[in-house]
Amino acid sequence: MEQIGIVRDIPSLEPDVVFSIAGFPIASSTLMILLITLIVALLSGLMIRRFAVKPGKFQTAIELLYEQVVGLVDQITQSRKHSERIFPIIGAMLVYLTIANLIGVIPGLTEITYEGSPIFRSPTADFNTTFGLAFAAVLVLQFVSIKDYGVLGHLGKFIKLKEVYQGFKKGISSGLVSLIDFFVGLLDIIGEIAKIVSLALRLFGNMYAGNVLMVIIFGAISVVLPAVWLGMNIFVGVLQAMVFSALVAAYYMLAVKPEAEEE
Repeated sequence: MEQIGIVRDIPSLEPDVVFSIAGFPIASSTLMILLITLIVALLSGLMIRRFAVKPGKFQTAIELLYEQVVGLVDQITQSRKHSERIFPIIGAMLVYLTIANLIGVIPGLTEITYEGSPIFRSPTADFNTTFGLAFAAVLVLQFVSIKDYGVLGHLGKFIKLKEVYQGFKKGISSGLVSLIDFFVGLLDIIGEIAKIVSLALRLFGNMYAGNVLMVIIFGAISVVLPAVWLGMNIFVGVLQAMVFSALVAAYYMLAVKPEAEEE
């Protein structure tokens, strides 16, 4: 007796190239990013038009959500000034990643094909997307640090020649200790690169693994367990968006001057 079941392909590590423009490949994850951008732009326009001095239920819910996110950033920065300074980036990142992580669970969306290739793929299940986002975040943090410390001050956090000179000026023992600090500073350069890899792999690994497990479970059991896993996948998607945004906020605090030093 022939067994009938749901057959689904496990998503590959590389996104499908849907078409090319002037030799530049347009992948399914890129089209999903454009779709998310369009959705966010439309929703933002509709919400702004509905905002009023006397808030309704919808506006109240949005304002409560805003306060919760700002409170989360406050817990990381321990400074309202820094929270307000970084919130536009963290807030936008949190909204984008939440939608990007969850949009793939919409039934049928990732099944739409063009010439046999899926048109849409979850962006965070593509390492190119997570790497680009992590690289941009860490790069912006370097400019933030340069703005606070200056170019020489920022480079001085990694290449501690001044400390070596001052150490040997005090004595041999202090000079040898300063040499250790100098090599530790060089290792911090590797640490900055590791931030990019860590942020990118953490988000990509969780979301790609979630997609693969969803396909396996849907293929093995028909209704009950996939529904439970779908709920878990939604929870993980929101959680990973919060973790990524929180880590960027924490790295931001490492990049700027402490408030006591600013004063």
